[in-house]
Amino acid sequence: KAKNVVKATKLFRECLSVREKSLHAIHPDVIAVLQGLSSILFDQELYAESFQLNRRLHNILKALRPLSEDMATVCHSMGMCCLEIGQLDAAEEAFTESVRIESAL
Repeated sequence: KAKNVVKATKLFRECLSVREKSLHAIHPDVIAVLQGLSSILFDQELYAESFQLNRRLHNILKALRPLSEDMATVCHSMGMCCLEIGQLDAAEEAFTESVRIESAL
C-alpha cells in the first residue's frame, strides 16, 4: 500500500512540474487531492515524502494564494513532518508561518 502511495506521489509531482507562468492553471481540486495525499503519506509514517509534497504545495500556494487557509494548513503539515523527523528548528519556522497566516485571515 505504501509503495502505491509513493508511486502516486511521484505521478502527482510529475503532473505539477509546471512553469510558474502556468501555475494559475492548477485547479483547486488538485491542491485538495495533494493535501489528502500528503495526509495519507503522513499516516503511513512516510514523513519525508509527506514533507516533500507539502513543500511543493507550499511553493505553488506561495505563487497563487500566499494568505489562504490552504497555505496555513500546508505550513502546519510541514511542521508536523519536521517534528517527526527531528527537525525542530524547521518545525518551529513552519508553525510560526502557519500562525502568522491564520492571524492574517
